[in-house]
Amino acid sequence: MADFFISYTFADKAWAEWIGFVLEEEGFAVIIQAWDFRPGSNFVLEMQKAADEAERTIMVLSPDYLKSQFASPEWAAAFAADPQGLDKKLVPIIVRDCQAPGLLRSVVHISLLNTNEPAARALLTKGVSAKRAKPSQRPDFPGRAKSPTHKAFPGTSTSNRNLVASSAYMPNIKRAATDVEKRQFIKRSFEVISSHFHSGLTSLSQSNASIENDFEPNTATEFTAEIFIHGKSVCRCRVWRGGLHSQDGISYAEGSTVVIGGGSNETLILQEIDGELRLSALMAMGYSKTAKLFDTRRLTQKEAADYLWRRFVEPLER
Repeated sequence: MADFFISYTFADKAWAEWIGFVLEEEGFAVIIQAWDFRPGSNFVLEMQKAADEAERTIMVLSPDYLKSQFASPEWAAAFAADPQGLDKKLVPIIVRDCQAPGLLRSVVHISLLNTNEPAARALLTKGVSAKRAKPSQRPDFPGRAKSPTHKAFPGTSTSNRNLVASSAYMPNIKRAATDVEKRQFIKRSFEVISSHFHSGLTSLSQSNASIENDFEPNTATEFTAEIFIHGKSVCRCRVWRGGLHSQDGISYAEGSTVVIGGGSNETLILQEIDGELRLSALMAMGYSKTAKLFDTRRLTQKEAADYLWRRFVEPLER
């Protein structure tokens, strides 16, 4: 039996899949239309079966969800099975600003509005947990402690006065990043790139009915992406953690080099510049249309994601 059935509309498919993926990474079993309703099955019957078999139902709440004719029966079944919320059968998760109507107002929700990915992940995993939300550390004392009043020293002390009055400039002393920090930076960079490609593919398909896409997270350190126009493959790439000489890099292959074991068309290597970690595009010569848009020798994580994405979709603009 599944732990969660994720109820959503097509407009929020990217959110639903992200929620499902995170929950399965946390060890939960998930039923989601995008992964489990296969071609040839009866959509309505699959929804009813999923709602019946799952312990709890997650609602991916947005203005589109609240207007959907299919969404209401999905959450209504969970609400009817637990009207007092004792078993927490219904878990609303707000991903776009909206106001829950009627009976839904009484159900405590999780809001992922205006959060980054680490914060959203923490809110999601803590929100679906059945444990109490007691903090692991004692909260700060909310009152204000009175500072004791001291009598001023009646004598004179030049050295003490100079010490108090001093506000000398404190230099910014740079230090080298540790191996752990470098490894975490590459890991986070890959996550940013993967998320950028996933959301980009979803938005692209929604903007043009003739475009379809395939995003496949093969492992935790590798994904493939493909774009089809009228069913014909026009863009294909593979991105994975690892470089030419070490794991402290990210490689990108497109076209005929996509096959596993093949070469790469670009490698992002880790650089420490002026005390900050950056990514440098090893094979960018600065002549291409995309390369001219970036300082490819010192890319931030977001810039690196956009650089690879623009390379990937270049064939669509030819």
